[in-house]
Amino acid sequence: MSLLQSALDFLTGPGSLGAASRDQNDFVGQTVELGDMKLRIKRVIAEGGFAFVYEAQDLGSGKDYALKRLLSNEEEKNKAIIQEVCFMKKLSGHPNVVQFCSAASIGKEESDTGQAEFLLLTELCKGQLVDFLKKAECKGLISCDTVLKIFYQTCRAVQHMHKQKPPIIHRDLKVENLLISNQGTIKLCDFGSATTVAYYPDYSWSAQKRAVVEEEITRNTTPMYRTPEMIDLYSNFPIGEKQDIWALGCILYLLCFRQHPFEDGAKLRIVNGKYSIPQTDTRYTVFHDLICSALKVNPEERLSITELVNQLQEIAAARNVNPKSPITELLEQNGGYGNNAQPRLSTNSVLQNSKPAGQLNNVYNAGLTVAECDQSYGGFFDILKGGTERFFTNIKDTSSKVIQSVANYAKGDLDISFITSRIAVMSFPAEGVESAIKNNIEDVRLFLDSKHPGHYAVYNVSPRTYRSSRFHNRVSECGWPARRAPNLQNLYSICKNMHLWLKQDQKNVCIVHCLAKPPHMRRFKWKTT
Repeated sequence: MSLLQSALDFLTGPGSLGAASRDQNDFVGQTVELGDMKLRIKRVIAEGGFAFVYEAQDLGSGKDYALKRLLSNEEEKNKAIIQEVCFMKKLSGHPNVVQFCSAASIGKEESDTGQAEFLLLTELCKGQLVDFLKKAECKGLISCDTVLKIFYQTCRAVQHMHKQKPPIIHRDLKVENLLISNQGTIKLCDFGSATTVAYYPDYSWSAQKRAVVEEEITRNTTPMYRTPEMIDLYSNFPIGEKQDIWALGCILYLLCFRQHPFEDGAKLRIVNGKYSIPQTDTRYTVFHDLICSALKVNPEERLSITELVNQLQEIAAARNVNPKSPITELLEQNGGYGNNAQPRLSTNSVLQNSKPAGQLNNVYNAGLTVAECDQSYGGFFDILKGGTERFFTNIKDTSSKVIQSVANYAKGDLDISFITSRIAVMSFPAEGVESAIKNNIEDVRLFLDSKHPGHYAVYNVSPRTYRSSRFHNRVSECGWPARRAPNLQNLYSICKNMHLWLKQDQKNVCIVHCLAKPPHMRRFKWKTT
């Protein structure tokens, strides 16, 4: 959870949190292009040890979103952020999980901060459960039915995680990570600590290995929610999904009795499971057994998430309560936002660091002889003279018609856009970790070989490069330095070569690889408004 602090230290020196905060506040008022949306950054809504979160408004629809900004100067941190994005994308769509909308990044070479920057766009939930609980302390006890709905919806989100293959473990379940949607339902957020890795310590584990695991756990968990098996690795209990069940037991206890069962985070009390249910309580007796079943010292004795959800459903049926329904008390306290519109989904586009490119190389088109670039410019410039507006209007109108006619040409998981029936644009193909969230270079090759065998030429206009042999030496390296516009002569050269290649055979197609994704999924960029 020290990602942001490391980033701040890198920017302004250790301890300069105030300066870093000012830098982040400078982000407010800017306009961010993320996918097909233009977002205006309205305000900072949260600051933590991991990221800054902003409220951002889509200038097209007027809809508000939450935008999380992260800085990273280490490859391991990049991987952790990418993993969070993958988890969010996989879990999105469940009614009790914050809706993931889009994600993007730029490498440190393109960033003004000198570090890789990541943006995560999600639905905006203006209510926080922790604020509701604080206000409830002044008004009296929460009704049993409200506790039931809150806890049931939280468990449903965790059940959705544990049903994945492999199961996803949240590891940082707490009331601070439970939001209130505009419809008055619970939404689980913050998957930065989530993992699919379970540990099974035994007597063969060395002290060093236990120390490494303990350090990793410490980085990704909150002290008062840690389980006995996390604190005492020498107990040799498995550390898996049941850690989330323990945290759920803590949350249920807090909902009922307005305090945490291990408020001080004392390790000895946690290891021995020393907590007590108030003897005078009569309001929440229906939950007493659930609390005890979740807070078992031995994780193997705890309920599974499915067993927990089933028992909650039985309680709801007995009380004639629909546990999935909006929580009236939450809506009343938060003004009943009632925004029923769902956020638009856009394809995830997290990009990795890019290398600066040199000057534009000569265009290579699968053996095609390159025509001299200094010829035939006259006709092109004559077209522009005196008729620029009409010329570009015609291009726009024609392109729109072509795009509509070929929009469904390419199906599948590749983010490829055919801007004409024979010219396609796609993001720079990735390898390794990066390929989890971008076009995999092997998938791209297989797609092109199957759809256009022997009839495609690749034009790489990004500043990054790859081995041209990946595409049978059909690659023209045409990139220019990041954040710099190419000169007109280079653009004309590329276009002319593409034209000559297309004229050779009606089956020939041109594939353009670029860092900026096609219009509906390109990387973010921003400018001051």
